[in-house]
Amino acid sequence: MTEATQPNSDPGRWIRFALVMLPAGTILLGIASFGIWQWKKDQAADRSFKYAMALRRPISVEGIQRHADIVREALGKPDRYLSIPGYLESTMGAENMGYTVRRARFGDDRSTIDAELTGKTRPREIVMALALYSEDATRFGRTSLAIAELMSIAHEVTGQSVARSLRFAVIPDTPEAVAQLQDGLRRDNERVMYLFVLGAPDINQLGRVTRALDTAAKGTRVVARPATLTPQESLPSAHELKALLLHAAERP
Repeated sequence: MTEATQPNSDPGRWIRFALVMLPAGTILLGIASFGIWQWKKDQAADRSFKYAMALRRPISVEGIQRHADIVREALGKPDRYLSIPGYLESTMGAENMGYTVRRARFGDDRSTIDAELTGKTRPREIVMALALYSEDATRFGRTSLAIAELMSIAHEVTGQSVARSLRFAVIPDTPEAVAQLQDGLRRDNERVMYLFVLGAPDINQLGRVTRALDTAAKGTRVVARPATLTPQESLPSAHELKALLLHAAERP
């Protein structure tokens, strides 16, 4: 009489199965999850790029004139250190130019403003366009055009892809503001590779900035941009500066 075949009840078999298949399943699930995350990230980046593209505006005399008039009027008022950052924050923000604007407050009523195209491959290497403003009435004309030029360039390049981060910054012309700028760079472990200072800064202004940012020791290339006196003069200057900034930021 033949004995019936007994089912394999070896518990080691199930243990070996679990040891082999469960880790493999976990790995496959992890790969799948990463793929889904990356796909969603790419989709979000694509939507952001298309949105920014729709917000782009070419540099124009009319645009420079509009920004310069508003900034010059603000410079002549006692609340300039509130109104100018407020104008920059709202105008360059997500709804108008597509940027995430950072406002760092210090002192009683002052703040620095910056907005950037974050670098795709070397985000901690910074190419900076910097404009300074103060209550010096003799500089209101060149300062307002410098800020207008910076804003017009930012509007035309919004959404642009760059290897290094291209940052547009506007700050009060004080040692405290420059120190605030340096603190942010140090906190984020960033290095300024190129620094373009707009509006024909005088030797004292440029010295304060370069000493605070330690540009000589860090090998930063510093370029003082000449002032312009009319929006018509600012137009070719803005186009030239845009090309220099994108080249320094290594546009693909």
